[in-house]
Amino acid sequence: MAGGGYSALPSGEDVRPTTGVSKILGPKWARIPALTLGLLAVQLLWAVEMSYAPPYLLALGLAKSNMAIVFAAGPLSGLVVQPLIGILADHSTSRWGRRRPYILVGCLLCALSILLLGFTRDFASLFTTNESATIWLAILSIYLLDFSVNAVMAADRALVVDLLPPSMQNEANAWAARMIGFGGILGFFVGNLNLPTILPFLGSTELQVLSVIVVVLLLGGHLTTATLVREKVLIRAPEQVYISEARPSLREELGRLLSNMFSLPRIIQQICIIQLFGSLGWFPILFYTTMYISDLYTRSHTTVGNASEIAEEGTRLGSRALFFSAILSLLTNLLLPLFVRSSTQGTKLRDNTTTTTERSWLRVPERMKVPLATLWAWSHLIFGACMLGTFFVSTVDQAIYLIALTGVPWAIAQWAPFTLLGEAILVDSPAPEHSESEYEAIKLEEALAVASRTPPPSPMTPRGQQHQQQHKTQLQPSLSSQAGMILGIHNLYLVIPQFFVTILCAVVFAIFEGGSSPAAARAVERADISNVERPNSVVYVFRLGALWAFIAFRLTRRLARELSR
Repeated sequence: MAGGGYSALPSGEDVRPTTGVSKILGPKWARIPALTLGLLAVQLLWAVEMSYAPPYLLALGLAKSNMAIVFAAGPLSGLVVQPLIGILADHSTSRWGRRRPYILVGCLLCALSILLLGFTRDFASLFTTNESATIWLAILSIYLLDFSVNAVMAADRALVVDLLPPSMQNEANAWAARMIGFGGILGFFVGNLNLPTILPFLGSTELQVLSVIVVVLLLGGHLTTATLVREKVLIRAPEQVYISEARPSLREELGRLLSNMFSLPRIIQQICIIQLFGSLGWFPILFYTTMYISDLYTRSHTTVGNASEIAEEGTRLGSRALFFSAILSLLTNLLLPLFVRSSTQGTKLRDNTTTTTERSWLRVPERMKVPLATLWAWSHLIFGACMLGTFFVSTVDQAIYLIALTGVPWAIAQWAPFTLLGEAILVDSPAPEHSESEYEAIKLEEALAVASRTPPPSPMTPRGQQHQQQHKTQLQPSLSSQAGMILGIHNLYLVIPQFFVTILCAVVFAIFEGGSSPAAARAVERADISNVERPNSVVYVFRLGALWAFIAFRLTRRLARELSR
């Protein structure tokens, strides 16, 4: 990664003219929170899936080794959906903008999917009493959910890059991470409550009540964002203004995306490779924490009891660990941005930009701040140390504390790379003839308008050449006009390694756990739980994550040194 440079993205893409001005309605203090509000509900949805889907599938009788394959839905959807939605949205000429239509359609599909997951037994009972059919319906709902939520996430992230100038990327992504933190806290907190007793009219099980709550918040949050945001609209220009003879087909666009994976600008390429190794470590934690703690609880439970009741208590303890992690993650995202100075190429932004965060209620001396890339590097080191800490964990309480501690690096992982990526996209784009410091003296909507303008022609340019120069500038490709595609490529680096981890988990679970079936699950439920002896197979995958985290630490330190030059 460090050796040799990377070429720029091919310049064959047409950049069509736009109309309107990007802006966010409402009070100035509420604009960025309104822009990122939808991520709160998205994280709540993820929290419900991470906490309840694994034990739910096990309760239905799915083998643990097969469950690892089921959760390939996450990386598979990220591999296909996010790049595809990024490309389609980049070329969308909808009068509602490029991102919002995909956000709203994706939210509707998410709502249907999570309701299907929560009410799988009820829906399946309308057609069959076959338990295998119920399992397959639950698996289908998880795949639909992962595919639709990835579409929403892709558009949510691209909207931040589209609407805000480079100087606001750090603050916006910090707010995005805070919203993710709030969503995680809400999702894992309600997992500790007996919701069917509190809200019996929403469902008879915890998952059913949660699925209804998620739908309300998901649709409400994104409708709020869609209402308050105004996007520039891509104009259907005549064919002769395109650089290419005809607009590329979707197949050609996807081929170009794959070819561009290895021709990104150097800084963006390095961020993507770091994310690849980071993803190898994080994926097991995100999906198997509840299973890890539930297994610890089951193996340490020495009394005779009903296995389903003990498994339910183990699930609640796993949700509690994730709840504590989410709290620590939110606190990290509230405080750490105050102590960070943005890391961009050279000093292009760092020397000339004063962000809203720096003008906030708490002004931190510059000498106390650290580069964002350096902070990101140390987060990998902390996460790796946590994974090695599993060697010393033998009780449920110890495991809860350890998982809670991962909230610190997780908070940084949800904020730092997206800020660095957004800055790299915007800084490497053809810039208007306005310095970044000019963003300080104007309002947000004016900053957004300035960021979208093209440079005025030189006074020495003849009038006949002026139109030609403006036309050339209009067609000049820029990274900012390809934000959806670049974020899609970035997501490929996140999800491709997850296939490797999924296969690894399936092999490990098959070796240490063996298979099961609905009949076997019922037999275990009737058995004396104290006689169940089995290893906690998840811990081996966690420990391997430390290796990937340490590699990511080394690469991020190298990136930080390059950005500081």
